[in-house]
Amino acid sequence: MSSTFANRIPILASIAVVMLCLAGCRAFSNSNAANQPQLVGQEIQNPVQIPMLDRFLVMDEISDEIDDYFRVAREEQIRIVDSVMTEGWIETWPRIGSTVLEPWRHDSTRGFEKLHASLQTVRRQAKVRIIPTGDSYSVDVKVFKELEDNPNPVRGAVSGKYLRHDNALDVGFEDPWRSKQNDGWISMGRDVSLEQRILANIVRRLSGADVTSR
Repeated sequence: MSSTFANRIPILASIAVVMLCLAGCRAFSNSNAANQPQLVGQEIQNPVQIPMLDRFLVMDEISDEIDDYFRVAREEQIRIVDSVMTEGWIETWPRIGSTVLEPWRHDSTRGFEKLHASLQTVRRQAKVRIIPTGDSYSVDVKVFKELEDNPNPVRGAVSGKYLRHDNALDVGFEDPWRSKQNDGWISMGRDVSLEQRILANIVRRLSGADVTSR
């Protein structure tokens, strides 16, 4: 199980106060707009196609976008080898998810993801592929999410020592993808909401398309 409920009591109290305030404000501000349609963000295809621009510009813009959420661990530039453009890619270090008390961080999207990261210890990491496809680039963004798995509740009334894993893989190991360094984490699949936000911003940066991110 992840970090104990008791360990999160101060955060839970703050969340409750914030949610009550927001609920009151929304009820007041939306009292005359109950019949208005709700706007839904447009889902972006993943991978997404972007124009065939200068390869250095493409890599710089995508890397700069990823850097807004994660610390880049490895990056391979798009190259021209024997008149053929090679694939570019970016891999990041895992990062502990931001909570509702960290509004300046955007790796946890609003709603469930932000609340989940506030109540549990989760982390994410991203892998991006930039694939030349003739007259465009195919940008594939994958954000993987993991939940911390402790053998015993942290600060719980149990005997024995406990080991925390929330800083695992967050330092400069020579080989950050070695499986033994992922001990203590449970895979939760992909964070589609963050993938959509990143893709939307990449489209804006490189094509100026009017796409609404989540």
